[in-house]
Amino acid sequence: VGSDAMPSNSSSNDMDAVIGNGAMLIEPTNEPSSTYINSRGEQKVQINGGGWKIDLPQGSKGYASTLKMHLDLCTELERNDVTVSADRLYLFAPCWREGEYQRGKMAMEPIVAAAKEAQRVLDEQLSHEDGDRRLDGTDPIDTVLAYKDMAKLVADRDERKRRRREAEKIYPRDDDEAIMGAWPGTTEPMAIGSGAVLLKRKKLLGAGTKG
Repeated sequence: VGSDAMPSNSSSNDMDAVIGNGAMLIEPTNEPSSTYINSRGEQKVQINGGGWKIDLPQGSKGYASTLKMHLDLCTELERNDVTVSADRLYLFAPCWREGEYQRGKMAMEPIVAAAKEAQRVLDEQLSHEDGDRRLDGTDPIDTVLAYKDMAKLVADRDERKRRRREAEKIYPRDDDEAIMGAWPGTTEPMAIGSGAVLLKRKKLLGAGTKG
């Protein structure tokens, strides 16, 4: 597909409410169709164009921008046990310029380290071999005190995990292998993280979007 076309004035009436204003056009370049591979071999799929835009973040350095795309599928897609019907397909993914990607990775490092350390300390205390022996229950008072200490460790672990989950909404995930490309309109490297796919299905009245 081509992705550098500007929308015409007449196409403004066809603006997608999910993608929003200012979207660039995606236009098919392969005729009559594109191809993909599934268990039955090479399959053809017809894409009737779409649109894309990047929403810049509101926040500190290292925050993710959001790549938003939609494609209009004219034929069904099928691979393994996944089937995508011929409707409007939405794709959303976090993305960063190269400098922001590196800043985001640096910002994530201490958050990830703190979450892993909290889990390590908890596992160490719960270990049957080297853990807190008060949990054996031989002394009722010590056992109660041990459970109180364990509750604190669990609460700390859960809070560190929560902070990590929140940070992963804006910074690169430490376990995410980003796809590298070029930031639109430049030769500057761009990193794209794992995202989400939604399908908008037509109804008798209106339309609905499902994950």
